[in-house]
Amino acid sequence: MSVCTTEQEIEALTRVIVIRTDVDMKDIAKEFNRKYGAPLIERIKAAALGNYRDFLVTLVKRGMPN
Repeated sequence: MSVCTTEQEIEALTRVIVIRTDVDMKDIAKEFNRKYGAPLIERIKAAALGNYRDFLVTLVKRGMPN
C-alpha cells in the first residue's frame, strides 16, 4: 500500500477520528475500507509515527465493537 499523506490529510483524519470516535467509528472504518481498499488502522500505522500513531489507533479501536 502506497502512503502519500500530506499534512492536511493527517490533520483531517485526526479531526474526524477524535470528534467521531464514540459516535460512529464502526461506520467510518467500514467506509474508509470501502473507499480506499485498506483498513483504517493499517493506514494510520503506515502514515503516523510514535505516540501520535498509538493515540489514533487507540481511539479507533475504542470506537470499534468488540
